[in-house]
Amino acid sequence: MVSSREWVHRAMTLQKPRQIPVMSQLSIGHILLQTGVDPVQFNFTNEAYANNLLEMRKRYDFDGILIHKPGREEKVLELTRQENVEAGIQLVFPDGGKILCPLDDDPQYLPPSGYRRPSISEFKPSKIWDDIPQSMQHWWLNCGLLQLNSPRDVPEFWFECIDRVKESVQGEYSLHGEVNSPFDSIFHLLDFEEVLIGTLTHPKAVHAILEVLTRVSLIWAIAQVQRGCDAIKLSSPWAGSAFISRPHYQEFVLPYEKRIVQAVREEGGAIYTHTCGAIGDRLDLIVESGVDGIECLDPPPLGDVKLEQAVADWGDQIFIKGNVDSVNTLLMEKPEKVFEDAAKRVAIGARGRGFILSSACSIAPKVSAENVHAMVRAARGFDRDLSNLNE
Repeated sequence: MVSSREWVHRAMTLQKPRQIPVMSQLSIGHILLQTGVDPVQFNFTNEAYANNLLEMRKRYDFDGILIHKPGREEKVLELTRQENVEAGIQLVFPDGGKILCPLDDDPQYLPPSGYRRPSISEFKPSKIWDDIPQSMQHWWLNCGLLQLNSPRDVPEFWFECIDRVKESVQGEYSLHGEVNSPFDSIFHLLDFEEVLIGTLTHPKAVHAILEVLTRVSLIWAIAQVQRGCDAIKLSSPWAGSAFISRPHYQEFVLPYEKRIVQAVREEGGAIYTHTCGAIGDRLDLIVESGVDGIECLDPPPLGDVKLEQAVADWGDQIFIKGNVDSVNTLLMEKPEKVFEDAAKRVAIGARGRGFILSSACSIAPKVSAENVHAMVRAARGFDRDLSNLNE
């Protein structure tokens, strides 16, 4: 019997698997609402983090699990005191910095009062991890940001969730890790306006920062593959045309992502890019980066990519992971409409050599479990050998 992991592997290696695999990234808010897990425990203990990822895979019968954050730094709970606030629970550091853990959303970092991020002209890439509040250092660890020079520098606790999940699934399901695109990580360091304006006013400074961040993501990606991840998701949400132009994508995103892609593939892992929103004018550049696949191909009106065209243009070169509308379909429609939409996408996606059914972007917090089940049924009901597709 072919395992779920094997179906995903066949899709990622363009083997036209008979069964279309299905797996989606779940927003943290969705996991919290569906399981009722304490948000502090989920965000800052490895046991709760791993157990609830496993639980959600089981509930939805996904063929794989995405571990989209490093293992948790549980030391944070010793360093902070907890406050109940209207939105959830706040962890308060001695320096006044806070991490808000909402009941239905991602955690959020609030810097100490009076702290100001440096401007692009003030920022020194050689001192990224110097002269920042202690609370911010711990927040960056939570986001996968740490000065790394080799895989040996990766803190052991970053691997703990991978180890727990890997031991539990026993090779039956595909295990995916994640790293940030350097152009995503830079927004943790500087204000959004500083980065976007800096690409015009201080391009050399932006490149110097991206160089450092590329090394971090590259090393962490390699380390996850060495630890047992089958694939790496390269998270690049700020690379769509609503934020930067195609020429700026070519200058500030593509060369750095290429290096990460090459390193992962040389290590024997698969790698795919996640880019949100309108990306129709740069699909060819994403393919040029050398990735094995692309996620999430937001359909109109959230994005501008039609799955039919993407499959026709690139379906023989890369696998496609997508692309059920996370808002207008999964959140707003009834289960029967979700099933209908997902079934159409399965039929279209299967024309390519590798397709994984997924929500376009993360499954939003308030998407019903019934709608996720309907999406999964659309994949389970497809049999390539019984379809009318031309092989």
